[in-house]
Amino acid sequence: MRKLAGVIAVAALVAAVPTEAVAQGAARAFGFGGQVSWGGESDLGIGLRYENRHTVLMASLPTLRYSLSFDLFFPGQGVSYFETNFGALYGFSSMGGGSVTPYAGGGLNLALTTGGGAGNADVGLNLIGGAQFRAMGRMTPYAEVRLELGGGEQFVITGGLMFF
Repeated sequence: MRKLAGVIAVAALVAAVPTEAVAQGAARAFGFGGQVSWGGESDLGIGLRYENRHTVLMASLPTLRYSLSFDLFFPGQGVSYFETNFGALYGFSSMGGGSVTPYAGGGLNLALTTGGGAGNADVGLNLIGGAQFRAMGRMTPYAEVRLELGGGEQFVITGGLMFF
């Protein structure tokens, strides 16, 4: 478990390093936001999200970005359920005159369940698809679906606002 937490922490730090373009005053390459999620097995959840549009390692791929999200779900019956997701997302060409930008990708999922005096941690993979919508100033709305293979083992629908 400690090794997994270390891997996730290192991945988040690597994704958080902005490119040289950001250092030179270009548009912000990272953002934070909030989200509301619904999981097929865990009901309603709320969470936070971080995105990095470019990194030093992948500056040559401007449509590639990374996301890190934390969700707390409320399944009821004295059970707590928490997920952490790390994804690599590829943005496609904008549609509808630039009002919608679809993306797809994959990543890692860590699901933690506690309740009844016991805890359980599972690791799995995500298949991710979604879209970002036309920015409203610094706010960018998005909608996303995740299919979790292992880990949470559920289908999740998420929507929220990112602040870049």
